Amino acid sequence: MDIDNLSETVARIQFVADVSLIAHCKEDELKMALSMISDMAGSIDTSFYQDAIYCQAE
Repeated sequence: MDIDNLSETVARIQFVADVSLIAHCKEDELKMALSMISDMAGSIDTSFYQDAIYCQAE
């Protein structure tokens, strides 16, 4: 996943989260929003960033 796709995905996640917070969603609508966020977050390939996130113990 290149940086443009990553930025787009993160922007979508933020949009869904922001809308669900300010829209006073019902419980089932909030569950659907969280499911959408989970699906989008799951599509991010983090293997590229693992070296930056985790360091080798010496």
